[in-house]
Amino acid sequence: MRRAMLFKSNKWWLIPAFLLAVALPFFVGAYRLQIFIFVITYSLLALAFQLTMRVGLPRFDVAAWWGVGAYTSGMLMLKANMSFWLTLPISVLVSVVLGFAVFSVSVRRGMMVFMMFGMVFALALQQVFGSVKFFGGWGGTPQLPPVTIGSYVLNDKMWIYYLGMALLIFNLGVYQLLYKSRIGRAWSAIGSGLRLASSLGVNVVGYRLANVLVGNAFLALAGSFSVVYQAMIIPTTYGFQQSIYVMMYVVIGGLGFAMAGPIVGALVLTLISESMRAAQQYQPIVTGVITVLIIMFAPWGLLGVLRSRVVSVLQRLLSSRAALPDIPSSLGSPASVTAEEPGKDA
Repeated sequence: MRRAMLFKSNKWWLIPAFLLAVALPFFVGAYRLQIFIFVITYSLLALAFQLTMRVGLPRFDVAAWWGVGAYTSGMLMLKANMSFWLTLPISVLVSVVLGFAVFSVSVRRGMMVFMMFGMVFALALQQVFGSVKFFGGWGGTPQLPPVTIGSYVLNDKMWIYYLGMALLIFNLGVYQLLYKSRIGRAWSAIGSGLRLASSLGVNVVGYRLANVLVGNAFLALAGSFSVVYQAMIIPTTYGFQQSIYVMMYVVIGGLGFAMAGPIVGALVLTLISESMRAAQQYQPIVTGVITVLIIMFAPWGLLGVLRSRVVSVLQRLLSSRAALPDIPSSLGSPASVTAEEPGKDA
């Protein structure tokens, strides 16, 4: 029973996953470690998408706000010679303030206007990054200065990986606290139904706006983190297509898994993309087909399939154990029964 409750809580994976993540740099080379750094970045993006899905607002501007964080940190490092660590809170502040100006209008208009507004904003922002000379143009920015901690240059893949892990754990911790708080309960009520939430006295517009701005803050952190391992910032990296991939991460991992789903989806699709590097032109086709198949045959994602299989195995084990006949205590042990039988015959 305890084992079944452990799997049902969806928290059993945390300890082995954490230990595996910590030990990973000691077992893989620099190239493969860079792939996992990409996985961390994409997980941060997917978690933000999953966050807004909680209030019924699918967003297709994730990559645009990722770019806002990257360009804010990059420009401050290039133009103002500012330390990377000082650019982190500034990039979050810029993303939240700009997001408030943008979403104060679109959130009030409902889901469809929010989605369309986000798509237009993402396309327009990419044009700004590519066309305005201040941002470096379509060819990208000049080479970014290295990130340092005192006199130490942070160019070792292992320490970049651990920095990304720290950001990811911080992200997961904040989201978990929010989901368990009164704010999270209000978000859940909004996701269940707008009329239901309004009848309970929930300020739908206010809580939706807060939800999106929290996502913006962590998208900006993801953008700033990408500056650590990139030599330059290129506007095409933050195009609308990347926002579609973020949606695929969440769907493939499992919409019902707020924390693990985005991470598993980002891991699976990133590994598929890297394995198809020699045939990169077919990658969108393959990932699209995989997403469609999962929507059709596994709507709860890979983790939903895994959980159903694990639960069914546990149920069979528990039912087979319950089906074993019990030996009456009055008969005693088999040895005592055997010893008594000769006396009865006599």
